Amino acid sequence: MGATAVDVTSKEESERPVRIAKPEAPSGWRAALPDVLLGAIAAVATLPTLLYPFGRDQGLYHYVAREWVLRGSVPYKDVLDHKTPGIYLLHALSVLLFGETMWGIRVLEALGVLAFGFVAGALVAPRGEAHAPGARGAGMLATVVFYFGHFDFWSTAQSEIWYAGFGMCAVLAARRIERTERAAALVGLFAGIAVLTKPPSVWFVLVAVVVLALRLRGEGRLTPKKCARELGWLVGMGALVPALVLGYFGVKGALPAMKDIVVGANSYYVKHEVGAVARLDQHLGYILWIFAPTSYVLLPGLVVGLVFGARRKIAPIIETFALGLGLVLAATLAVAMQGKFYLLHWGCLPLPLAYAAVAIAAWALTKARVWVLASVFVVVVLLGYRATEYFANAFPVQRDTLDAEIKYLQGTYDRRAFDVRFQSAAIGFFFHDSRDVGTWLEAHTTPDETVTVRGFQPEIYVVAHRRHAGRFFWTTFLTNPARAYRREEWLAEELRDFTEHPPKYVVALDFMHEGLDSAEYHEARGYTRVAAFPGYVILERAAK
Repeated sequence: MGATAVDVTSKEESERPVRIAKPEAPSGWRAALPDVLLGAIAAVATLPTLLYPFGRDQGLYHYVAREWVLRGSVPYKDVLDHKTPGIYLLHALSVLLFGETMWGIRVLEALGVLAFGFVAGALVAPRGEAHAPGARGAGMLATVVFYFGHFDFWSTAQSEIWYAGFGMCAVLAARRIERTERAAALVGLFAGIAVLTKPPSVWFVLVAVVVLALRLRGEGRLTPKKCARELGWLVGMGALVPALVLGYFGVKGALPAMKDIVVGANSYYVKHEVGAVARLDQHLGYILWIFAPTSYVLLPGLVVGLVFGARRKIAPIIETFALGLGLVLAATLAVAMQGKFYLLHWGCLPLPLAYAAVAIAAWALTKARVWVLASVFVVVVLLGYRATEYFANAFPVQRDTLDAEIKYLQGTYDRRAFDVRFQSAAIGFFFHDSRDVGTWLEAHTTPDETVTVRGFQPEIYVVAHRRHAGRFFWTTFLTNPARAYRREEWLAEELRDFTEHPPKYVVALDFMHEGLDSAEYHEARGYTRVAAFPGYVILERAAK
């Protein structure tokens, strides 16, 4: 007698959804070539940014990181700024790897943008499905275009692209990693890094958590026991990196100062700052304006794709386009929660737009040959550079930066002619003047001598390779009414530091005639004027 087959499949296993095997995706170098070529184009497109100088923000981050790395001055306690630690860690890595350069952070940013663009392209394919040929390279190219093609030297090398990038990594883990325990752990890990970089990243983290929860529900495993297990992995790994960083600051005795500044001073600032708050219609219009004309295709394209998937009841298409809209919404909420709609804050949006570009291109050209997809994508996405025409109306530097760089490298422009391109007249920032002042200070001091630059001009310290002997190397928190947190206490601390460690030179603002930023204030303390530059007066300490 023949043996009788016995079904030993458990009821639980029999109820699990069956995954239908799909044809294997192309493999080998031919499949990878579109990604490699598109990625190479993207990498080349980042090179012009290596010549960007610092604006005020970048000078601030670099100074804090430089003093931390080279002299052991702990942020918040020994050197004052109000950002969360992530941006200082990035600039500290730049100082460690490349020294006191302005291009070091640009190298790290270019690598980060390429990596996060790869993530944006990889995120398009649902879990278990092969990536469309060229999708990840297209994600890299789209991210480079939407970020570096629309944001100038001032609005790049900020926190935004990093927190959005780590948030996208969390979403990728939730969407693509096979084992949910591992996915939850990676979501937590990237979430912790993202929040440490900048708290508005919580909206990207929320998208990742929703994706993971919907995935568990779709697999019939959204049970209290399973949720508790995954939540444990997520929270545990999410606390890892912040705990290490907070532990470091605790050991250094800097946690009280960190809390005081990041929470207390920032809360005061948000409550009292008025400047850049806009109406909701202006806020939403910014999304279209910055990235026009590409945004006029991508944002409606996400809606069209979602409607198409819903009408046809095609779950993968619904998920892909709903995720795109969710990411755009996350970026919008991340900006909105800060209450200030400066251009730099929109640096979190290029990655969601890159995802949208890849998703729409892959869907619209599904039946086209891969080289048709790649070629069409390159042509379409490069239209994004037309947006710089609109951007240039407000910031001339973006219009002709590349042309100026070519002339500088050819020798047609000298350093000063090139530096003139990097300015923002609306806020009184002219990098060529900052370089002139910094160069003068470097020539008239030794590395052991200290200087003090009043106002908010930390890039001068970077050019001069000099430092301030005290916590308040910039004075916005000592002079701006919107940042009057602990005003009297901090003024007393600054005066004590200045008296005990008087700098050889002070750089005052020539348009101020009273108060801490003025030349008159320092003349009353024994300093004399020795040089003048547009916007600045340099004073020297009287010889003993």
